[in-house]
Amino acid sequence: MPESYYEVMVEHPTIALSKTFTYFSSKPVQPGCRVFVPFGRQKLTGLVMAQTDQPETPKEKIKEILQILDDKPVLDGEQMELARQLAHQTISPMMAMIHCMLPKALDARTAKPGFSYALWVKKCCLKQMPSLSAALQETYDNLPEECLLKEAKEQFSDYRINALVKQGLLEKEKRIINHGTLPHRPQQPWPKLNAYQENALQAIRQSDKQTILLHGVTGSGKTEVFFHLAKDALKQNKQVLILVPEISLTPMMEERIASRFEVDVYACHSRLSDSEMVSVWQNLTQAGPCIVIGTRKSVFLPLQNLGLIIMDEEHDTSYKQDHAPRYHARDAAELRAQAHGCKLVLASATPSLDSYARAIKGVYGLAEIPKRAAGQDARIRLVDLKRTQTYCNYSADLIQAVLKRLALEQKSMILLNRRGYLPTVRCQSCHEYLRCEDCNVPLSYHKGEDALVCHVCGRRYPMIHQCPNCGSTMLTHTGQGTERLEEESRSLFGKASIIRMDHDTTKTKGAHGKLLSEFAAHGDILMGTQMIAKGLDFHDITLCGILSIDSILARPDYLASERAYQLAEQAAGRSGRGDKPGEVIIQTFNPDHFVLQCIVRHAYKAFFTKEMKFRHAGNYPPYVYLATVVIRHEDPNTAYKKALELKLILEGKDLEVLGPAEISQRTKQSRFRLIVKSKEDGHLIQSLWDLALWFEKNASKCKVDFNVHPMNLEE
Repeated sequence: MPESYYEVMVEHPTIALSKTFTYFSSKPVQPGCRVFVPFGRQKLTGLVMAQTDQPETPKEKIKEILQILDDKPVLDGEQMELARQLAHQTISPMMAMIHCMLPKALDARTAKPGFSYALWVKKCCLKQMPSLSAALQETYDNLPEECLLKEAKEQFSDYRINALVKQGLLEKEKRIINHGTLPHRPQQPWPKLNAYQENALQAIRQSDKQTILLHGVTGSGKTEVFFHLAKDALKQNKQVLILVPEISLTPMMEERIASRFEVDVYACHSRLSDSEMVSVWQNLTQAGPCIVIGTRKSVFLPLQNLGLIIMDEEHDTSYKQDHAPRYHARDAAELRAQAHGCKLVLASATPSLDSYARAIKGVYGLAEIPKRAAGQDARIRLVDLKRTQTYCNYSADLIQAVLKRLALEQKSMILLNRRGYLPTVRCQSCHEYLRCEDCNVPLSYHKGEDALVCHVCGRRYPMIHQCPNCGSTMLTHTGQGTERLEEESRSLFGKASIIRMDHDTTKTKGAHGKLLSEFAAHGDILMGTQMIAKGLDFHDITLCGILSIDSILARPDYLASERAYQLAEQAAGRSGRGDKPGEVIIQTFNPDHFVLQCIVRHAYKAFFTKEMKFRHAGNYPPYVYLATVVIRHEDPNTAYKKALELKLILEGKDLEVLGPAEISQRTKQSRFRLIVKSKEDGHLIQSLWDLALWFEKNASKCKVDFNVHPMNLEE
């Protein structure tokens, strides 16, 4: 067979090598298939990007593909173009982006997909039935044509099943477990939209913009608008992708969608095993009209016929990956919407300032729902902690409010934006915190494990009782975490059923759904971190207490006010969603802060106007485009000098550069951060690419991390 030539993207961390290399093969290879190729003295995996008839490399220098790893492509042309554009936007090698997109069992570094298997039994067709005992005949007659062996054993003994196998009447078969669609549920009636919802629906339908911002107050019924838009797409035999920021939101959304739509519904999130994820991926390559619900990475799923993308809680920072490649799901969703010619709906009660500014300017379409669909706006009270005592982190006002709900058999929600038991341990002699050896940040104490945990790198240390700095045994616990808050709340509220929901209690598969079901059935108080503030819909919560708003407002980050407003307004929206009025109590040392005053009035537009003035004065997004460049080295002087060198290079490209500022250590390396600003996004990205290529040749053993359009400034 004649040789064919292929352009292959090779798995290599060097940015300068993020380009295709030509190889030949005597066997046909489709673009999107993984291959094994020689690369210098190495043998690496790569992805075939295209076939070429006229290779630029002299044919005598072209090497042969060693092995073709796939029978059919793992990525199609649209997905490969998506990877190329996102890699460019994030200053990443393209293969790093492809690795991020693919399920672990299908990525470019895995030779064979991993599957889970199960044993089935099926009846065999025989020309003549052998004579059977009454027991075996009963077994044979009552078995279905085929079923899982495990299910057969629930009804009949191993002896009977094996006897039928020996007689040739049953056959055992090993099959790949198909983790496909969610179970179908009884269909619920569709409620009639109110006038505000109907207006928003028509505004989206009639908009000539590809991306539309749906700004609806909490409890306004944005989800019902989603469902009508999804119905429109499904009627055209299209597919619908619904993105949510947290795994905690998927069980509730799954339940609602499965009870309203009879099409196949898929769920995709990080709690799926490798084999489950690859099964969903492969099912979707040939799926018809369907709905997919998933978290950030679901934006890469191989949907061939997208008709609608919905991004719920679009403001949420979880949509931005916090390690390289640092892509934002919104950017990926916009590219996919363009490729499929479908609409992207960004929905939030507290839109990011970037998105709302784009909607005001007409870059995005805008639809608004200004009133709740049911219930009333929750009454918000600010409790001034300068004027009141606290007991176990609760003010007297909040304690009385919780006790009142318990007496009325109503539910409460308490938000503390920290997990763990006692977040920090400090020496009273030298006043030093117990710190992570790798990151140099204070460690958090987790009582359940009796361990000190670094919430940056995840490293765990056994609890110690002597200061490693001065030897003193006078260690004291400072701060407040959800684990300790739960313990103290039990002492305050007696027999109340308290459900704690944070990273530590939701690590295991299915934990989110289990905890939410437990709270719905018999919980009195739902307590946790920011995950409980997002999108949960319980109609019998009438009180929300927010304990830690000041810690967010105090962060040295231009986004601090926006984050505080979003968290408080979202949490407040969980209260009073039913027919009983809701109340929100926010504890603060600064009740006159403009953010809190806007929250009290549910005044997003007033907050937007004032915060935009601060952004304009400080020359911050959305008035400029921003990126951070972080330089790392074990020696702080070396890292600092390299940061100064990079600053001069960037300033020479007509960019505004702040820093270098020293930030917390990672993996025993000192880090210095530059903040880079530009009026033009394209110029910013190209300048960072130029810098990345220069840095690879002049690193001086330093490392560099790029974050384009960061969602927070690392500290």
